[in-house]
Amino acid sequence: MRKIITIKEQSPDASLIEIKVNILSEGGQIWIQPHGYGEKCAVDGKGFPIGIEIWQGRLRLIVFDDINREDPQIIDLEKAKESCWLDDTQDCDCQVYCKAAEHLADQGGKIFTGPMKGGLWNARCMDACILSKKQNDKAAYDFLVKFGDQYIQSLSDSQKLLWREIKNNAASMLKPA
Repeated sequence: MRKIITIKEQSPDASLIEIKVNILSEGGQIWIQPHGYGEKCAVDGKGFPIGIEIWQGRLRLIVFDDINREDPQIIDLEKAKESCWLDDTQDCDCQVYCKAAEHLADQGGKIFTGPMKGGLWNARCMDACILSKKQNDKAAYDFLVKFGDQYIQSLSDSQKLLWREIKNNAASMLKPA
């Protein structure tokens, strides 16, 4: 079965781009062919650089991410199974870590600003949100602290001081009253 759809640019900051995508379902696999993209071992217009299949009982994504290389990147998706959710209550007082991570995310936005810096901080906050669901809120908190500590090195002394204060306030939320 073949189907052609159109995908569109998602960033509001970029020019509108549309790409027609051919989707092929054949032999128990799904192959995706964005117009103008291919793979090394196929003639132009015939390659499907993205595939999804079950191999040896495991769901995997196959991506030919470089038209000049024969070997694809293979991404095992087994850890993406909904049955793989971890129980957040296992290793931490999640509500306390959740509040501390939220404090870091909100207050960190005051330091890490500007188009690039704000974007990176916002992306790391999204990563932390995912971590809190997949691991626990302590993992999200630790992740934001580590990233903030790395990021702040390139900023001014006053911003470093503010980051230290934000971290101390977040850490104080973790201590019992």
